[in-house]
Amino acid sequence: MKIVIVGGHHISALVLAKYLKERHHQIYWLGTRYPRWPEKTEGREYRQVKSEKIPFFDLKTGKFYQNFWRWWRIPWGFFQAIWYLAKLKPDLIFSFGGYLAVPVVVGGWLLNIPSVTHEQTRTAGLANRFLQYFVKNVYLTWPESKKFFKVKKTIVVGLPLRAALIKQKKVQIFPNQLPIILIVGGRQGSHTLNLVIKKILPALLARYNVIHQTGEVLAGRDYQDLKNFREKLPSPLKERYFLGDFFDDKKMAEILASADLVISRSGAHIVYELALLGKPTIFIPLPFSFAKEQLENAKLFTQNKAGIIIEQRQLDGEILLRRIEEMFKKINDYHRHAKKLKKLINLKAVLTITELIENLIDEKRNKTKP
Repeated sequence: MKIVIVGGHHISALVLAKYLKERHHQIYWLGTRYPRWPEKTEGREYRQVKSEKIPFFDLKTGKFYQNFWRWWRIPWGFFQAIWYLAKLKPDLIFSFGGYLAVPVVVGGWLLNIPSVTHEQTRTAGLANRFLQYFVKNVYLTWPESKKFFKVKKTIVVGLPLRAALIKQKKVQIFPNQLPIILIVGGRQGSHTLNLVIKKILPALLARYNVIHQTGEVLAGRDYQDLKNFREKLPSPLKERYFLGDFFDDKKMAEILASADLVISRSGAHIVYELALLGKPTIFIPLPFSFAKEQLENAKLFTQNKAGIIIEQRQLDGEILLRRIEEMFKKINDYHRHAKKLKKLINLKAVLTITELIENLIDEKRNKTKP
């Protein structure tokens, strides 16, 4: 079976793609090779997909909320998507939402290629709200999202999880027994968060071990800046600061399993993974996400007494340091509540999704038999 995968949430999409490939399906990936176009820097999505030997087709489409002068990419992306689909002739399109999915799913609808889409958040992305009229089914991570879609089309399936994360146990990362704080600002990183952490880093390292994924943000060249800052720290503090711009799946699984407290943006994937692992978290939601989806994701933890939210407009070093200290005073209670979140997680989401789409493809083929 030929399956095209497209969408903006590539981590869970890649988990599904790898599993489908193991089941001998032909997988094709439509994405963007240079996410910071016109800069010719290959994105993490492209590199990871290519490393799995999955054919990658560069889709040069645009967004309505981009610079006006780049709107020409929207119709270009639509015709490009149709050309790719006509060439590949897939049995199914699997969308993970986002602006990239729109021309592909609509193009598939025009070519009579069935599609399904997956919603990762506790709300609903703008693309998926639109695409529900062109797809067979809308797969949901959370039941709270049902109200945004045609109920007859929705199926709650959970979110595909990286296998390394499900099996991972705590490991010894530092040569001491101090508590471990993980700071992660999403795939691209958070320049705002990185700047605040830099200001309070000496105070943090006096009491905690810190693991910091800066992300690949270009503003300020954060990783190199913090690497230089680390070199100037006294030796005892330097040894307590583990820094990286990006951690691969294996390393990130070890880090997440071993952290005592997490400070993070609240994208769909990290929230789901932290719920699986039962990690107390301070969330700093991205303030301009559509329908405040990051804020709604973070509320899963606050509603279950497993974490707190600091909105970005209130964020500064003094406030963050105070909230960290307050949480560690009650860290056992936070851990107890956070561990209860695991019951909300579907560990077999990949299997569930695979069965559903294989049935869809079989139904289509049976209908077309003479």
